[in-house]
Amino acid sequence: MQSRGLRSGLVALALALCTGGAQAQDARAQELERNLKERDKVIAELLDRVEALERRVGVRRPAADTGKAPERDFASGTEGNRTVGPERAPGAVMVEEGAAERALERSLTRAGALLLPPGVLEFEPSFTYARHEDAAPRFVESAGVVFAGETKRNTDSITADLALRMGLPRDSQLELGFPYQWRKVDSVTSVGFSPTGSSSQTGSGLGDLRVGLATTLLREGLWSPDLVGRITWDTDTGGRDDNGVSLGGGFHELGASLTATKRQDPVAFVGGLSYEHTFEKVQIRPGPTISANFGSFIALSPETSLSFRFVGAYQKETEFFGRKVGGSDRTLGILLVGGSTLLARGTLLNLSAGIGLTDDADDFSITLSLPIRFSGM
Repeated sequence: MQSRGLRSGLVALALALCTGGAQAQDARAQELERNLKERDKVIAELLDRVEALERRVGVRRPAADTGKAPERDFASGTEGNRTVGPERAPGAVMVEEGAAERALERSLTRAGALLLPPGVLEFEPSFTYARHEDAAPRFVESAGVVFAGETKRNTDSITADLALRMGLPRDSQLELGFPYQWRKVDSVTSVGFSPTGSSSQTGSGLGDLRVGLATTLLREGLWSPDLVGRITWDTDTGGRDDNGVSLGGGFHELGASLTATKRQDPVAFVGGLSYEHTFEKVQIRPGPTISANFGSFIALSPETSLSFRFVGAYQKETEFFGRKVGGSDRTLGILLVGGSTLLARGTLLNLSAGIGLTDDADDFSITLSLPIRFSGM
């Protein structure tokens, strides 16, 4: 009897342990199922946010978007009736190549470092305000006495420009420019801190029509950069002066340039060299100009980019009746800081500021432009 009772106790204990173990396993399974459901809910919410962001920035998916996310089974790795393979894991976003740098690429096109695809047309109205201040010593005579004075000249200029770019076959691009200039020059002559005379003159007129042709000479490789060559003809359609104010136009000029671009996303490094020759007119020939520039463009988001560039140029002496005019050479150094943002599909807003680093350069300038792109021309 004792032996039979002992066996019965052991059997009851084993049944209790098995029942408790099964209950514990069921509790763990239920807890795991709840955790999986919570995870699936969080992932689904994140995917909905990604899809909303895609619709806002215009990123296209490889398949048609029905507006409703398909049911996803993250545990089995399926999406609707389709198995999610390694090329598109759950939560992966298929982004069109280059879409993340659209504002960056538009800025590179505006800077001449990237060309338009064939059949694409881009208009760019722009406005630039520049301020230039300089001073020169001057002798002033008053009541028969000659005093050493100084003449300050402040120049305010506004340039409105309409640029046109059109993509051509064979990685080429046609470029046109139609500028209009307005300038105001205020001069004040002083002896000590006392003004003795002043004058103000205003002039305006059409600038020189520009015609250019650019082509891609080299595509970017592992070590080589993108290389764009450009030839520009600056016609003499503009005026040299108006109402005694120099407008700086009226000469035929032929220029050639090379622009190199090396990308390390989200940064693009740009550098260039150019040479411009000015043809003689009315016995006057401004000296040729050699210039260089380098800088970087940075994509902050798909819609916004920043740029930082340095531009340096040297113009040789002007020739007057075949003889060089001493001291007429110029050295320009400008630091350019700008930003671009996409306002709408095909429309970019660019704002940049220039800071003069040499006496011959403008003290500062501000440029506002609105490149508008039309596809399928």
